[in-house]
Amino acid sequence: MKKLLNTALLLFAVLMTSCTAPNAWELVSKDSNVRFALENKQENGSTMLSYSVFYKDGVAMEKSLLGLVMDNCEYGKDAQFVSASAVKDISNAYQLKSGKKMNTTDECREQTFTFRTKENRQFNLIVRVYNDGVAFRYELPGEDGQMHTIQAEHTEFAVPVNGKAWIHPYDWNDRHKPSYEQYCRSEIDIRSECGHGRGWAFPMLFNTNGVWMMITEAHLDGSYPATHIDNAGTDKAYKIRFPEADEPIVPDAVEPVSELPWFTPWRAIIIGDDLNTIFQTQMISHLNPASVVNDESWIKAGRASWSWWSNGGTPRDYKAQLKYVDLSAEMGWEYMLIDAGWQNMGNGGTMEDVVKYAQQKGVGVWLWYHSGAGREKDSVSTHRLMSDPELRCAEMKRISEVGVKGIKVDFFDTDKQRIIQLYPALLKDAADNHLLVDLHGATLPRGFERTYPNMLTTEAIRGAETLGRQERCDQAAKHNATVPFTRNVVGSMDYTPVTFSDKVRQGIPAIRKTTMGHQLALAVVFESGFQCFADKAESYLSLPEQPKQFLKEVPAAWDESVLLAGYPADYAVVARRSGDVWYIGGISGKEEGREIEFTLPAGCEGKSFTMIIDGKDKDSFDYMPVENIIGTVKVKVLPNGGFAGMIR
Repeated sequence: MKKLLNTALLLFAVLMTSCTAPNAWELVSKDSNVRFALENKQENGSTMLSYSVFYKDGVAMEKSLLGLVMDNCEYGKDAQFVSASAVKDISNAYQLKSGKKMNTTDECREQTFTFRTKENRQFNLIVRVYNDGVAFRYELPGEDGQMHTIQAEHTEFAVPVNGKAWIHPYDWNDRHKPSYEQYCRSEIDIRSECGHGRGWAFPMLFNTNGVWMMITEAHLDGSYPATHIDNAGTDKAYKIRFPEADEPIVPDAVEPVSELPWFTPWRAIIIGDDLNTIFQTQMISHLNPASVVNDESWIKAGRASWSWWSNGGTPRDYKAQLKYVDLSAEMGWEYMLIDAGWQNMGNGGTMEDVVKYAQQKGVGVWLWYHSGAGREKDSVSTHRLMSDPELRCAEMKRISEVGVKGIKVDFFDTDKQRIIQLYPALLKDAADNHLLVDLHGATLPRGFERTYPNMLTTEAIRGAETLGRQERCDQAAKHNATVPFTRNVVGSMDYTPVTFSDKVRQGIPAIRKTTMGHQLALAVVFESGFQCFADKAESYLSLPEQPKQFLKEVPAAWDESVLLAGYPADYAVVARRSGDVWYIGGISGKEEGREIEFTLPAGCEGKSFTMIIDGKDKDSFDYMPVENIIGTVKVKVLPNGGFAGMIR
């Protein structure tokens, strides 16, 4: 009898053990190199939800907390596991209208983990694992018709400290607005803090434990503010931070507010052996919903002329704007942009007259607008054309009927939720009226271009506009050699590049320190679906024949993009393909002459072409024949130099 009792007790113990909820899970990429490990284990008297990421045999992300606080209730701490869905293989091919690679495929594995809070409220963690990284977000299910508030997000990124980081500080200047125009802090210690106390901006680049890794955010649908990062996590781990309360444009609170069901933005971690994996990723686009535009035939990437940067003609001067229509026509560029002040155009004609003239030349016209952020109650209706839904739709309909092709919308000036809601509303209305969009003075790209392919570019960069000050010209080469590895990775970048002349500000010129070859190369190194070339007409029309022809032919959308060589803040060599033609651009961020070595893309072997290189000084070009390409190519550059070429 005793023996039977012991057997029964042992069987009961086994059954109880088998019924115990699991506390650890793994999701592995299709190529088995990336592994997302989720845990819900006891720690310091509480059950804590956390994750780690592994790449091949190494730790890419150490144990990092998960969770958030909604309506003052903890979602993550002391949560009980409910269920895990079956693993879903995703393979969705789709086409973009611009970017580093237009034909692409969202290829990953997805799994949803369901938990229950102490208050018996369910929530989900949705995880995707790609061959080049991982992404996750929270889902708060339900449908009660009530507004809910997230007071905090606990998400951490415990990046291993044995490496270096390249991160742009979150903007905090005398205007207190996040325009993502800070210089990158290069090769700083991982988990070091930002001096101004406002934290760091996405994207964040790391080289640690033998891997390259980027952390950023994807998919803003208006139900959440754009977020950034501070060091408030465990042992100074990076942690999600909401916008700053004193961002001045709108007085709104910084906490997200929404009805249920509610999905937070994706937290994306891109991982690879080399920088080319980071450079080529399209994960941010993949994490956004499919296009909502049924007919995309009217959406065309392109290049533009622009009079504002060079003071080559005020937007209020009709005849000056005709000169830039003529420039675009001469160069074969698709567009020209009329900046602020066009509503008061004079000297022989109006904006409508410019559009008519441009149509005859085969050139599309773009117009500048203020976003209206912070001006929603302004008594002057033209100040709120883009923020007032009725005024916006009427204005977009009007200019579309005139023949305008695109709008540059500027000065969003905050990452708070109410202004984030303006982006999809504006993009949808623009698409309904067949208008292309450049988001200027805007938040960092989070992948809008997949859902709204009429969005061709975003600023969110210290671009050529700032080169009216000498200290910024002095830093331009290093900055240019950094952003291909940081800002431009996550989306098209409206830098307004390729400026050969010196910008004059208040009568004083700021002297360009980069070479002519460096500037020419930016047409390839910097990716933008609306590539606005900023210099004055005379600068382009007076170029030698080969550089001029290069700018006539270089496109603004690509079938393939490859990083051939480079290192952040040091140098970058980029190859991009359009059809059967490869375009090469290389820039140096160093103030000394050097030789740059790289291997051209497969398929270029045996071909010959002429590389446009630095001449005897920064203000001249030279030319280097490259015959029967086999193996590596070596190019000598001047301080802050560069080169460019086409391979047919």
